[in-house]
Amino acid sequence: MTKSSQISNVKRALIRFFKNVLRNKYSATSIIAIAWVMFISDVDLFYIIDEQIELNEMKAEVRQTSLKNVDLQLRLDDIKSNPAVLERVARERYFMKLPEEDVFRIVE
Repeated sequence: MTKSSQISNVKRALIRFFKNVLRNKYSATSIIAIAWVMFISDVDLFYIIDEQIELNEMKAEVRQTSLKNVDLQLRLDDIKSNPAVLERVARERYFMKLPEEDVFRIVE
């Protein structure tokens, strides 16, 4: 048998199968309902897949934000408990100084 004859035999078998299935009204209705839900309705298969991808991206973003939150909470606890760290942060971020000191800002 050649390849084209095998393909035509498969096509004929599929056509016979679908003719037999579509003769039964319950099978035909089920196939139409499944096709409707998967491809035609507002919430079709492609919409569900897109929403699942977006949900996974949002979950990853939530995980990243939670990790940042834990890191910031640790920094805050360190600042609250250690006066030397509090002084360093005040000097670096807010340009605070002691009365006898001079502060120089270098702008690049």
